[in-house]
Amino acid sequence: MGKKSKKNVKSSSTKSSSSNNNPPPQNSLPRSQAPAAPGRKAIIRGLVSRKDLNGLEVTIQNVLDNGRIAVEVVFGRDTIAERREVVAIKRDNLETRWNCIGGIEAGSDMKHWGMTEEECPICMDVVMNVGLNKNAAYLECCGKSICEKCFVQTQFTKQKDVCPLCRADISDGSETAAIQRIRARAERGDANAMYNLGGYYDTGRPSIPKDQAMARVWFERAAEKGESRGAYNLACSYRDGEGGAVDKAQAAKYFRMAGERGHIQGVTCYGLALMSGDGIKRDIVEGKKWLKKGADAGDELAVQQLQMHEMMAAFGGMGMGNGNISCSSSPGMMSFSMG
Repeated sequence: MGKKSKKNVKSSSTKSSSSNNNPPPQNSLPRSQAPAAPGRKAIIRGLVSRKDLNGLEVTIQNVLDNGRIAVEVVFGRDTIAERREVVAIKRDNLETRWNCIGGIEAGSDMKHWGMTEEECPICMDVVMNVGLNKNAAYLECCGKSICEKCFVQTQFTKQKDVCPLCRADISDGSETAAIQRIRARAERGDANAMYNLGGYYDTGRPSIPKDQAMARVWFERAAEKGESRGAYNLACSYRDGEGGAVDKAQAAKYFRMAGERGHIQGVTCYGLALMSGDGIKRDIVEGKKWLKKGADAGDELAVQQLQMHEMMAAFGGMGMGNGNISCSSSPGMMSFSMG
């Protein structure tokens, strides 16, 4: 992402939506694939007429009456040339994933996102990566997860419309219903649901309008409940003036809160704030400690900024005392000004 990674909302495995006429036969899918539900991520494979789409990640919009899947393709994402196209794809040409509705990309660092490994509460046999949805299906009604195998098996029982854990009615597998279930949990004080709801308001969805002021509200509630990602996103909102006025002091406060709770980018951004005195008293020594902590955890931006500091120090002893490093959460985008 160009300015900050606020889009990593925890994924929700919703039940597959159905159409009135000829729904795709879900029981023919390999168990490694998830049902085609709105909001779920998928990869296009094997197209002949549109080979340019093969290998692209898309977002499922709807299951059409003819059994095809309407998906949104984004070309040139986060560039001035970005454009979107909705196309209808045969089910056989889609490789669906379990991490859906803004899911966290596979391969993300678990410590970064505070993910945990848990045993499936149903079969007690499969270890799941909760949050990354590796071997896990997320149930938005109760915020818990079961393994993929158990989730698929429940879809072919008389209890398929009931959550296997909390017994809630999950017969409506639409994105609207999924977000309503998340909202209900958020209003009951669930920190993870608060974070998710804030993410939906931050980016907007077909079923929820973009409202960054409301995103701030939910990110703050999540942060105060101990959710590190909520604290980080709230800091980004204050830093960039999204959903309200710019407040660098509040940004620094919540970057530190996120960093202290294990959010790597929060660690790096707080270090940068200290180095430049951005919303907080300047402290180069302490800033370097935070940047080193971020670099040791694998954050590329922290590594680059430390290297820049060393380079500047080597050129005539200019160092950080004569320059400012600005906070950017995008690796490869470093900026500083000499004063």
